[in-house]
Amino acid sequence: MRKAVLPSRFRAALAAVVASVFLFCSGFGGQSGPTAAPQQAPQTAPQLKQVLPSYEGQKVVSVELAGQPGLDTRQLLPLLAQKANQPFTQAKVDQSMAALKKTGRFQSVELEIRPEATGVRVLFVLQPAVYFGVYEFPGATSRFAYSRLVMVSNYPPRGAFTPVDVEEARKGLVEFFQRNGYFEAQVQPTVQVDKQHGLANVIFNTTLGKKAKFGKVDITGTTPAETEKLRSVLHSLMARLKGSAIREGKPYNYKTVQNATLRLQGELMEQGHLGGTVKLVGANYDPETRKADVNFTVKTGPVVHVQLQGIHVWSWTKKKLLPVYQQVGLDPELIQEGRQNLLSYAQSKGYFDAKVTTRTQQGPKGETIFYDVVKGPRHKVAEVNITGNQHLSDKVLQGHVKVEEGHLFGHGKYSEKLAKESAKNLKGVYQANGFSSVSVTPQVSTKNDNLVVTFRVDEGPQDVVQTLTLEGNTVPLSQLAPKGLKVRPGQGYSTKHVDDDRNQLIARYLDLGYLNATFRAKATPIGGDKHQLAVVYQIYEGPQVHTASVVTLGRKDTRQTLISRETRPEIPVGKPLREDKMLSSENKLYTLGIFDWAEVDPRRQVTTQTQEDVVVKVHEAKKNTITYGFGFQVINRGGSVPSGTVALPGLPPVGLSKNFKTSEKTFWGPTGTFEYTRTNVRGKAETLTIGGFGGRLDQRGTINFQDPHFRGTNWASNLSLAGEHNSENPIFTDRLADFGAQLQRALNPDRTTNLFLRYGLRQTGITRLLIPDLVPVSDRHVRLSTVSTTYLRDTRDNALDAHKGLYESYEFGLTPSALGSSVDFARFMGQAAYYKDIFHGIIWANSIRLGLEQPFSNSHVPLSEKFFSGGGSTLRGFPLNGAGPQRTIPACGNPSD
Repeated sequence: MRKAVLPSRFRAALAAVVASVFLFCSGFGGQSGPTAAPQQAPQTAPQLKQVLPSYEGQKVVSVELAGQPGLDTRQLLPLLAQKANQPFTQAKVDQSMAALKKTGRFQSVELEIRPEATGVRVLFVLQPAVYFGVYEFPGATSRFAYSRLVMVSNYPPRGAFTPVDVEEARKGLVEFFQRNGYFEAQVQPTVQVDKQHGLANVIFNTTLGKKAKFGKVDITGTTPAETEKLRSVLHSLMARLKGSAIREGKPYNYKTVQNATLRLQGELMEQGHLGGTVKLVGANYDPETRKADVNFTVKTGPVVHVQLQGIHVWSWTKKKLLPVYQQVGLDPELIQEGRQNLLSYAQSKGYFDAKVTTRTQQGPKGETIFYDVVKGPRHKVAEVNITGNQHLSDKVLQGHVKVEEGHLFGHGKYSEKLAKESAKNLKGVYQANGFSSVSVTPQVSTKNDNLVVTFRVDEGPQDVVQTLTLEGNTVPLSQLAPKGLKVRPGQGYSTKHVDDDRNQLIARYLDLGYLNATFRAKATPIGGDKHQLAVVYQIYEGPQVHTASVVTLGRKDTRQTLISRETRPEIPVGKPLREDKMLSSENKLYTLGIFDWAEVDPRRQVTTQTQEDVVVKVHEAKKNTITYGFGFQVINRGGSVPSGTVALPGLPPVGLSKNFKTSEKTFWGPTGTFEYTRTNVRGKAETLTIGGFGGRLDQRGTINFQDPHFRGTNWASNLSLAGEHNSENPIFTDRLADFGAQLQRALNPDRTTNLFLRYGLRQTGITRLLIPDLVPVSDRHVRLSTVSTTYLRDTRDNALDAHKGLYESYEFGLTPSALGSSVDFARFMGQAAYYKDIFHGIIWANSIRLGLEQPFSNSHVPLSEKFFSGGGSTLRGFPLNGAGPQRTIPACGNPSD
């Protein structure tokens, strides 16, 4: 017995998540939910009615009673005048809401409309309603990422609970698992209602079963010979290299099936079937053999050839220019698009008079598409001019022109497409400055057999704002726009300035907690003069929403105090609720590195309520990670030093003579690496990492512990312990031990200024030193115990490729014997760098560094701690590390000499 499983189609419910629209029946206002505080009194100032989209006449996909898990709907559904599979009618919707309200079982009834591809879903939300909390997927998160499962299930944030969403999520999950080879997967949802907070958490209990294996490849729609040839393509070595090989008995992989579809499509195009199509029908799964046969339907279509005449184009450029090589199927529009691309390509090479025509010809070997190109003479763009502009200068306009003049090594840039785009850009600039009737006409003439491109501007009169009025706002304009609006009486009117004002006003309303504020602008001519305008800004403020409470969902091992530390400063209870603060809270939760999914949302969509709960939803990532590796190593220690230099721990490289040699010896043996990482230690986002490497000549181990909030403060801490024994270098063997403790704190909100407090204990031992004078005897075994503080300020736009900004670092350290150090000295290191873009990507960069060291108590500064400079990036008058303590020493590769 076989059952057919088709590939997952695009789910129309995705549109409901992106574009949910709430409508309300007047007189049905009520509390926002079980935990909502009483609403404030309505505003007395006149409010404009919010404009909502009309769904009149659209097909109703479903009619649902939402917000009440376990509700028996048998007596309520007959009361609804609006039925499924009928056109949406506002009158019937109002009648349905009135009937539900009349039962007296609900505080209020709200209407939620969810647009879908096939119509709209109509949800009657019964208040006090229960809204979706979090989704859990036990049995599936071991194989699939939680965030991916949330996406597949179409999780509806701020959505009222409805069994339809749960069932759609279950079907989507089953489809997803089957598409990935788990054809026997079963999903059983369980709903857990949190009555205190009015939330419903859904547990999708999943049994994946065993993963299927590939069966046969079935191809229909082709001749037996073509079928066999296409099937062999999926078994070839190239298919294996590109991940598109479907081999019977191998584990089923949906990505492989997708690659195989593209591989077959590419094969048809290589055979000249440019109009051919390959469609993945699905997979037939056999439960007895646990194999899935993959089915493709292929339409080869006629053989089509493409020939270019009159111009030479490389094959890869040809395929890039002609869409018939890139899109499935032949279409006259694709052919014409290719003609335009060829024309632009010829003009970009200087053939500005080029002409391209197309024709098709049927032959015995198939259809041929001819692109006939007449290049004409080659020209340069001699001049690019703008005339007729009075209010805007050439300097302002030239930056929007894409046509470029030629120069000594180039013909310039010109094509009909570029000329039209340039004219469109210039027109847009003028319209943004209030010239609504402007026209820009590109004209092309010749001068000494070269092109002169002129953009003639007819500015026309400027639209001027005579009056500006704000309607519907209760918040004073001085609070909404402290620096004023862009649209002002007596100045030019433009839609760009209106958009700027809209963004400014709506952003300010969002900052004040008006989450539903909307803005409309209306410009009316005065006295019949269409260029003298009376501008009205119509504002619908909606309610000002305050945070009633903050609820956390999904937390298991993480401490609530940690989550509250990241979210409560951004979302204080009793203060206006702000979208940007909720987003920044999400970002802070992700930054902790212990959650693989986090969302911060109001419990429900904000509509008429003045207070709303905020729900912090998280999912904890896996806590334990182990990585390891094994290898075999062969090291030839000795002979000529490969780089001609030798670098000891803490010292800059020292150049050696090319004749310097040591006795050679080959070492071999196994190597192994291991790293264990434990995140969210003690539920406080702490991270413990233990790692090690073992080889014949090199052994090292590290332990690191990080705490983002040291003892509950804003200081981040880091403890590290490392040790290494390394004898790979033929000149010396070193033993290193290092312990470090660091506290770090940001001094400003954008974290560009930081303060570091450090303690380090480092011991270095050098033995088997082949050049005894290279390191003084007193510095071969050094123990440094250092306390230091560092002030760091970094405002660069890009640390690796800075174009602007400032970098400052000042470090002071003290290394006394009283703390266990073998030497006594103090050290200061300061540096500053400045970057500025001065002209067209030319960056001014300067840097200065100052280092000071002073021993005390009759001690000295060890060689490994002294300053060295010199080289192209530091002090160019000296060779690399040539500025610093220098001395000449004898060096011999034979220790007995």
